[in-house]
Amino acid sequence: MLRVMYAVIVGAGEVGFHIAAILSQEGHEVAVIDRDPEVCLRAGEELDVLAVNGNGASRTILERASMGRADLLVAVTDSDEVNMIACMAAKQVGVPLTVARVRNQEYVDDAGALSTGFSGVDHVIQPESAVADEVIKLAMVPGALDVEMFAHGQVSVVEVQVDPASPVLGIPLRALGLPEGVLVTAVLRGGETTVPRGDFILQARDRVFLTGKADTTIAAAGLLTGHHEVPKKVIVMGCGEIGMRIALGLEERRIRLTVFEKDAERAALAAATLRRSMVIQDEGIDEAVLIREGVGGADLFVAATGDDRLNILTALMAKQLGAKRTIAIVERSEFSRVVESIGVDVAISPRRMTASAILRFVRAGTVLSAAVLDKSAGEVLEFEVKAACPVCGRRLAEVEFPEGAIVGALVRGGKVSIPDGRSVPAEGDVAVVFTLPKAVHGVEKLFAPRSRR
Repeated sequence: MLRVMYAVIVGAGEVGFHIAAILSQEGHEVAVIDRDPEVCLRAGEELDVLAVNGNGASRTILERASMGRADLLVAVTDSDEVNMIACMAAKQVGVPLTVARVRNQEYVDDAGALSTGFSGVDHVIQPESAVADEVIKLAMVPGALDVEMFAHGQVSVVEVQVDPASPVLGIPLRALGLPEGVLVTAVLRGGETTVPRGDFILQARDRVFLTGKADTTIAAAGLLTGHHEVPKKVIVMGCGEIGMRIALGLEERRIRLTVFEKDAERAALAAATLRRSMVIQDEGIDEAVLIREGVGGADLFVAATGDDRLNILTALMAKQLGAKRTIAIVERSEFSRVVESIGVDVAISPRRMTASAILRFVRAGTVLSAAVLDKSAGEVLEFEVKAACPVCGRRLAEVEFPEGAIVGALVRGGKVSIPDGRSVPAEGDVAVVFTLPKAVHGVEKLFAPRSRR
């Protein structure tokens, strides 16, 4: 049996609430701490957790949450300083793993670690960096809605939406003729996620999760979406922390950019920093200006202003003017749920990405890495096969995988293969597994070394 973990979550906003929900659903003990009494009340009523009202940086409050026996502290309040102090207090009482969300770049060095000499934080999560990385990955995989990388970049999990004109409609998966080295691991339809069999038939606007070698997943994505080319002309709206990171990352890939920034000082900084981009000081909501600057001919339009409403508005305007693909950065969940239904191609939530990044550390005991997929479709977990775990040396057909889980790829000696029931995982292999939330615990057991008696 896997050991039940005791986790303390400081900050019960959207990110903290989401992490607490996932951990409590899996049977772990969870405490959440938040200053807002109403937030604590909601957490206590809706989740099987201990809810503590108070300052998460207070030693007294942390003691009320039984910090002394915690295995993990995750600090995700809106204050960097509170998050870091909470981690320091946790370390002083012996908590083995601490994770802090830190937004201010002045606290973090180029390697992603705290540069202030501050002790007590094991891992730092930077939402801005995660969002920029996601946009760049989406830009490089035509038609993708989400891209996750595993096994040092050898395995990709790509989410796409089936185009109504795609030739794959009405054909069973086993007859699709997908490129060798790629597998349809899950399909999201009508809010329900299915791990499909070979006789499953795709419908228009299904959201499909492809797993396999990086190059073959890109080819398969093109077959389902009709998008085949990496964008040549990109427009970025907003050049704050996220927008600048996106622009620099795309410039490194030799993509031509036009950047809009309404703040004169930031626009001047962008013009001095970016080498392959044209920077325009403008808010970007005047249709005549957008037409003049060629938004209608853009292969990709990214709205990253820091204002959810402005991002949604400009992305919709760009789509109406003819931009091929649009991405909007949307912080508030009440907006992100509907943005894609009204015309924006991809809505990226920094809060969801923060939760996903933190869960990589939460699962570090048995999992090499993890990703929470959009729309709560499931998780992708990466394991190293150990000699003493139940799957090692056995045909996958003989292993009782929980319903809703599938091994999407095996990596052995640097070679990626798509397994079937005859495949036998060996010690040292890397397995990339798609799993529905209800099956996570069962999957972890299969890859956990058996206890010795």
